[in-house]
Amino acid sequence: MEFQGFQNLLPTIVIVVVIAGLGVLSWYSYKKITSIPALSKWGLISLRAAALIILFLLLLNPYFYSSEEVEVKPKIAVFLDNSESVAITKGDYNGRESYNILINELDFDTKDQFNFDYYSIGMNSTEFHPDSLTLDETQTNFSRAVDNILELEDRFKAGVIISDGIITYGKDPSFAVSASSFPVYTIGIGDTSSVKDISVSNVLTNADGYTNTKQLIEAEITQSGFTDQTVVVSLMDGTEVIENQNISFETNVQVKKAVFELELREAGLKQYQIKVNPLDGEWTEANNQKTFSINVLDSKVKILHIAFKVHPDVKMLRSIINEDANNELTTLTWTGGRKFIEEIPEDKDFNLIIVHGLPPRNPALNIIDDLSKTPTILLGLDAIQRSGLPAFNQLRIISSRANRAVQVSINKLLSSDEQAIMELPEFSAEELPALFSPLKATNPEPASKNLFSSTYENIDTNSPVISIMERGNVRRAHINAWGWYRFYQSTNNVHRQLTVDLFTNIVSWTSSDPDNRKLQISPSKQSFTTSEKPGINASLQNESGSSEEDAIIEVRILTDEENSRSFNMQNAGNGNYRLDLPNLSEGLFKFEATARKGNRLIDEQSGEFLVSNTSTELTNTNRNERLLKTIAANTGGNYFNFTQTEAFWDSLRINNISEPQTEIIENYEFPVRSIFWFILVLLLLGSEWLLRKFYSLP
Repeated sequence: MEFQGFQNLLPTIVIVVVIAGLGVLSWYSYKKITSIPALSKWGLISLRAAALIILFLLLLNPYFYSSEEVEVKPKIAVFLDNSESVAITKGDYNGRESYNILINELDFDTKDQFNFDYYSIGMNSTEFHPDSLTLDETQTNFSRAVDNILELEDRFKAGVIISDGIITYGKDPSFAVSASSFPVYTIGIGDTSSVKDISVSNVLTNADGYTNTKQLIEAEITQSGFTDQTVVVSLMDGTEVIENQNISFETNVQVKKAVFELELREAGLKQYQIKVNPLDGEWTEANNQKTFSINVLDSKVKILHIAFKVHPDVKMLRSIINEDANNELTTLTWTGGRKFIEEIPEDKDFNLIIVHGLPPRNPALNIIDDLSKTPTILLGLDAIQRSGLPAFNQLRIISSRANRAVQVSINKLLSSDEQAIMELPEFSAEELPALFSPLKATNPEPASKNLFSSTYENIDTNSPVISIMERGNVRRAHINAWGWYRFYQSTNNVHRQLTVDLFTNIVSWTSSDPDNRKLQISPSKQSFTTSEKPGINASLQNESGSSEEDAIIEVRILTDEENSRSFNMQNAGNGNYRLDLPNLSEGLFKFEATARKGNRLIDEQSGEFLVSNTSTELTNTNRNERLLKTIAANTGGNYFNFTQTEAFWDSLRINNISEPQTEIIENYEFPVRSIFWFILVLLLLGSEWLLRKFYSLP
């Protein structure tokens, strides 16, 4: 055992001085006593000094180090493929039966010279026991298994992967596994023989789409054994065929693409299917179809633009808004009195209302009587910012005390990292055309942000030109300058693009609904298969914005037939919750979630997900020997067929994997944690007390 030091910051010289001082103190306490023999006197001094010094040293928390070498059994990490593809009977491989025979022949439990840890290979790679093999994982993510190998390399002497090597999700790990510090041995299961088959190997499209738009769907059709034949590929919505395409194969093994243009009409989570009509002699028809989903969003942003003054800025802004096909613009142009050029719309459900110019006292426009729950943009066209309209105060962020406007330039206050509206092309403020704005303007709203201020004769006035504010679920913007049409009509392309981007960003940001939900809940993915257990994740905040860890979140699952089942989410800590549902049948499922704490309702949210009856594990059924051999070669291991179990064990012995490992066991001793030293101090002090009593000392 070796002394390592003290766990404190006191210098050594201070420790020595204190110890010496304790010795002197003990001597001084008996200095004047002359009635006892000198030997007894020094004995009492020594007992007291020893007790005080030991207590002081214990307070300094000294520690000691020792180590020893021991022999331990080598540990091996065994990764077992748990995906659907290894259960397929094909050629010499009899699926689940051959897999079970292989595990029985390997007989890990009887190999006493090793310690084994087992991990599954599926969508994730987690520790488990071989008895838990279900062979129902719908995805094979080899990169997760390799991540485990690299993370656990200090614990193991070797790794074993038993798999067909077919990757259906994630990256090819051939290169990453080279970083492993121990050899990885691979045992290939499955079959490599070719069969006549056609499959939908992949469907590529965006997960989200928008109503009244067309979305490209690209389907990859893989075939082997059907030279000079033609198949019909269909895009389907339930039982309805949306479009058919004929695909011809020119070679014995080929991948062809079918591209469809799907028109999205209704909002919601929509399920579609790519289906290939079967040909005679196919090995299986189970992989002739693939289901996918698109979350169709309502693309139209309904905007009402009210102009209370004729000005070139009005035409410019309407032109910019109309450039975006997702905007649905309604215009009202005031002509004086209580008249507008256009008819006043009956629909009051707008995503955004833009007020351009100062509203008159009584414009006979009920639609702007109450704008407390509607996002707005207010654009000034005059230095006077006073209005008799009560609703005007809800729109205004910037207050102006000036009665006249002057020519100003703009000064950028925030970067694109601080506010998305500021994602603009680079520009020089000195080269921009002049704007008109009041000089004496302030922003009294503490919740607002100023994006631009004005500069007058190269002096920053600190008067806001553009300000934004978000309060609750409503966003507002106030533009206190006019003359932007000069930017829009400029011969300088940067000036024109700056104007388009600035107003497009302001309209987009203001019309967007800020996500202030206390309960954030969504499925782990939009589409599951019937063999998967759908998962739903949630996070919850209370009314103060802090994570809520003690709530109960009830989730009600509804089917197309309006049947329902209720579940309670599990608390995962830090305001996070998780629900793993049982296997569900094919269909569209909606869920309603209610978060409560005691009798208090915190929030309610809903969503939906799809369950389909297709699996990518059936798309490719040929064992990927190249991958398995590469993993073994890149790590110093060997590859074996599932019939070569004896050769596998021989290889471990030849490469000395079965040799015991030497580990160094380190020990740190802290005297302060041992009761011995405190008992010793009590014995020393007790002995001193007994001697003092013996000599009748006070």
